[in-house]
Amino acid sequence: MKKYIFKIVLISSLSIFLFSCASTMTIQDQYQEASSFYRERNFTEAAGIIESYREISYKEKDRVLYYLDTGMLYHYSGEYEKSNEALTLAEQGIEDLYTNSISKALASGLINDNVLEYSGEDYEDIYINIFKALNYIALSDRDSALVEIRKVHIKLNILEDKYRELIEIYNTSGNSEGQIVARKNRFHNDALARYLGLLLYRADNSYDDARIEADEIEKAFSFQSQLYNFEKPVTPVLKRNKNSAYLTIIAFSGNSPRKLAETFYLQTTPDVVWIAATSQNDEYVKEVVGFNNLFMPGVEGGFHFKFQYPRMEMMGSIIDRIELEVDGIPVNDLELIESMESISKEIFMIKQPFVIGKTIIRTVAKNILKEKGKNEMKGDNVFLNILMGAAADAAVDATENADLRISPYFPAKASVLDTELPPGEHNVSITYYSGGVPVFKDDKGIVNISGNSMNLIESFCLLRDEC
Repeated sequence: MKKYIFKIVLISSLSIFLFSCASTMTIQDQYQEASSFYRERNFTEAAGIIESYREISYKEKDRVLYYLDTGMLYHYSGEYEKSNEALTLAEQGIEDLYTNSISKALASGLINDNVLEYSGEDYEDIYINIFKALNYIALSDRDSALVEIRKVHIKLNILEDKYRELIEIYNTSGNSEGQIVARKNRFHNDALARYLGLLLYRADNSYDDARIEADEIEKAFSFQSQLYNFEKPVTPVLKRNKNSAYLTIIAFSGNSPRKLAETFYLQTTPDVVWIAATSQNDEYVKEVVGFNNLFMPGVEGGFHFKFQYPRMEMMGSIIDRIELEVDGIPVNDLELIESMESISKEIFMIKQPFVIGKTIIRTVAKNILKEKGKNEMKGDNVFLNILMGAAADAAVDATENADLRISPYFPAKASVLDTELPPGEHNVSITYYSGGVPVFKDDKGIVNISGNSMNLIESFCLLRDEC
């Protein structure tokens, strides 16, 4: 009788646990409501929708995501001070959470990542400084803009070491017997940041520094061809002609990548967990996961489980040509300087062995305990055994949702053009084409081009299929 009552209590507890699993799932309702304003380029209203969801979709654990979303929307709406305030809070949140990253890493070996505070993707952290620099340029604060550009280089320098250290500590923590292998970083030099740095140094007449940035752009394309697999754009003139002015256009297009849940399958042999993907070979598994098997001493053979992890899907853009017109006359096409989505995915993949490794360790540990518990609690009542087993399966599965949190408001591509013009007022417009057909014209109106200013104009056509 006592055993029967215990089973009922266990089933009830598991059911309650199942219905309380909302915190282990990613909430994205706010983006659906904001999307109509975003499509209409009404970024202020879109930011207002996001703000209205702060207490609904953004809990305290999602504060970094909230500030990323509002900071980017305010940037697009031209509210540069508000954008910097939000992006700075996002950056501070990321820094604060990183100081607790070791304890966070150990905790997420036991519970789902969705329960934990969102500390931002590393590419979000890096591009924060790009957009803060653009904010400061728009606010005529070039010194602060240069500070932001330098932060990009600092963050890239420590990126690989960050996850190598985290994995080493996790492997030796005693949290699990599983051993995770670090992935090598192939991105060390950001051409877009270097381009902005060159423009800032040129505006300050720091020509040696501008030349160094030009050299670094060359290196970015030469040594990172897997990411910069297109023609290098024309380098801006380093030393300005005193009788001329220079107009620089930076155009952003397309959608940032999104996260989707991917399901893989696990099977155990003594001391080893093997990873497989449906209809995919071992090389595919190694490419997206970083390894094909995970050494876990003490694990018994014969268990079969599935697990879920976040993968990144690039959204891209239909824009294949961007043209600058000045005073109604076509001047030149902008050139791609950075596939931000490719870099985002590359940086995302650096931490995948860590994310997937601890997810596997957690999944295997949970399921083995669950199966042992089900075996120990089996009795004579077949129906009750089935019900108890189903409740246990559902409860464990409900806690293993992939963490899909990500800001959807970063662009996919950045294109540039630096051109010499006579000083004075000019009518400026940027036209976006797809397959030879103009899909959007960003009319900037009359712009005063001064020989003593940066004269940087930012434009964007942000949606994948329309602007």
